[in-house]
Amino acid sequence: MLTPRQARFAFLPLMLIAMTALIGLSAVVFRQGLDAGPAEAWMLAWVLAFVIALPSAMLVLPILSGMLKHVTLSETVPHAGVNIPGAGQ
Repeated sequence: MLTPRQARFAFLPLMLIAMTALIGLSAVVFRQGLDAGPAEAWMLAWVLAFVIALPSAMLVLPILSGMLKHVTLSETVPHAGVNIPGAGQ
């Protein structure tokens, strides 16, 4: 199980791995753009990255957050909304 701090640190590498895999897959699929020339291939890759990355991030972010929340330990201090007797004395 992860602590909340560890879960925050684990989120970014996991998100980067997921996004790299998606963009890499899309770049392999649209590799034929290089036949048109380097400028056209760069424009195609940029547009493709934006069109693929934004919707996939909107799908991957909640899934990844839910997975990390599932393996993260809950806080040890309950949030009951009352004062702890003897605290601060």
